[in-house]
Parts: sequence; C-alpha cells; structure tokens
Amino acid sequence: MEERLPMRARIVEGAWGCMREHGVRSATTKAVAHRAGVSEGSIYNHFANRSELIIEAFALATQGIRQRAAELEQLVGADTVEQNLVGLMEAIIEFFREVAPIVGSILGDPELRAWFTEGAVPSPDGGALTPLTGVVEVSAYLEREYQQGRLPNRGSWPVAAAMLIGACLHYVYLEQLSPSGIHGMLPGETTSAASYARDVVHTLLDQ
Repeated sequence: MEERLPMRARIVEGAWGCMREHGVRSATTKAVAHRAGVSEGSIYNHFANRSELIIEAFALATQGIRQRAAELEQLVGADTVEQNLVGLMEAIIEFFREVAPIVGSILGDPELRAWFTEGAVPSPDGGALTPLTGVVEVSAYLEREYQQGRLPNRGSWPVAAAMLIGACLHYVYLEQLSPSGIHGMLPGETTSAASYARDVVHTLLDQ
C-alpha cells in the first residue's frame, strides 16, 4: 500500500496543483484543502497564512530547475560549452512555460511579493528561494569553463548568465503573448527552443 505524504507536503502539493491548473487566484484555502484531502482549518496549523503556502508551493515547483542549474558544475570540461548551455536553456524555457503566469501573479500581489523577497519561506530542499539562484550557478559554470580555456573572456560572467536566462524568459513571453510568437522575431528561421538557444549562445559567447 502506498504511503501517504505528510499533511504539510500534501497541502503544498495541493496548492501547486491548483496554481498550475487555474492560476494563483484559484488556490484558495478551501480549494487547496479539498485537493489535499484535509480540512481547511488544518492548513493554518502548518502555515501562517495563504501567502506563505503559495510561496512554499512555488518553491517546490522550482526545485527541479534549481537542481538542474546546480548540476552544471559536473559538466565543466565535458561535451561542449554550447551543448551544455543549450540543454540548460531548453530546460529553463520549459520551466518558464509552466511558471510564467504564476510569477506574474506573484509580482502583481504586494503581499505575495513581500513574502518572496523577504525570504520568509525556505525552499523544500533547504536552499534559498531567489531568482539569483540560476544566475549564480550559470555564472560559476562560465567562469570555470573560461579558466579551462574553453571560453573567451567576456568580462562579466554574472551578466552573461543573466542574459542567457533572460533570453529564455523572453522566448516564453513571445510564445504566450505575441500573435506571431517567436516567428515574428525571427521570420523564416527555425525557431524551436533548441535552435533559439543555440543562436543565443553563439551570439553571446561566439561559440
């Protein structure tokens, strides 16, 4: 018989399920409780308020991509820099496709934004929940590849890392908000996530 998750974990997963399917506004304590199979009042035995629950659920959703960024360290000197960065960018694009609407809701809600920026909620894996997480890992990876002579010196590796990640977010914005999508920016060219990522890497790092 499958062992049930602890109540707190079930509540967090219930909140993320509501957010992913119908947006942040749908993640009411009543809806989350129903999805998690708990009483609405029990949520407040584990969380100070709904904002804390929402941010912890978002932290759970980011765990996989943060782990993917951390694994870059193991790729230094392996394959090519282009292959490593393109693979990461494809994963980031897929992640942003899922969470971009949710991030927008967090940015537009002063209370949720305060919980996020103040770091009031630890992430499930013990790491810091911060947008700088990916920038730090990618920057460190680029620096180490440069030290091994596999990259030219481009000045600021943190800025280069932020540009790579920002390009992923812009790709998703174009997909979701532009009538012509990414094809409107690059007419007549192959515009898959992989080809776009390669173009970004070539443009930024002269690979």
